[in-house]
Amino acid sequence: MAHGSRRELPRPRAPLTRERIFGAALVIIDEEGVDGLSMRRIAARLGVQAMSLYNHVQSKDDILDGVTEFVTKQMRMPRRMTGGWEEGVRTIAYGFRKASLQHPRACELVLMRQLSTPTALAPVDTMLAMMLDHGFDEETAVHALRLFISFQVGSLLMHVRASPGAGTDRDPEADLARRTAYFSGSGFPAVAKVAPILAVNDHEAEFAFGVELLIDALRRLAPVPN
Repeated sequence: MAHGSRRELPRPRAPLTRERIFGAALVIIDEEGVDGLSMRRIAARLGVQAMSLYNHVQSKDDILDGVTEFVTKQMRMPRRMTGGWEEGVRTIAYGFRKASLQHPRACELVLMRQLSTPTALAPVDTMLAMMLDHGFDEETAVHALRLFISFQVGSLLMHVRASPGAGTDRDPEADLARRTAYFSGSGFPAVAKVAPILAVNDHEAEFAFGVELLIDALRRLAPVPN
């Protein structure tokens, strides 16, 4: 048989692994959100039967924990922070945000399930250790951690769930003018007074404002240097 007439054999399918399952789940979450995730959808994306997934994972919850770990690893937080605690809070805050926004629709999952696995606990341990190392008492450290997580969840949800394409103009300047006019004519005096500012959606600026406000509040609880 001539060389040119040889049929190319199909390439063998990559073996199914937990990592491939988590990767497929993350793609589905990125595209459709956590509500769109199912064992059947994951299996279809990988070209396998749904039951075969159970040879590698225990349940959908196991997969969600795996996705959380995958995203958390991208944060690349050191086990111990160096320098002052204020800069440490900034580093951890922006690290969480950057990693979560790489997979926007998975960000809520990451922040809500971060105590579920050892890998996901690592950045939590980093922040707690940083605060304890700088003399904060244990109760304050835990309260600050929970406040930090709540702030991250809220700011990320506002960012991710904001849909500038829904009911807005394609021209950002026209959209800003429309929003300003709406607030100005709302009939609510305080809203009308701040309309030009309220109409602007600068998520990064709002996040920076919140981080600095959190740091300022913690300064009042910080131990006094000897």
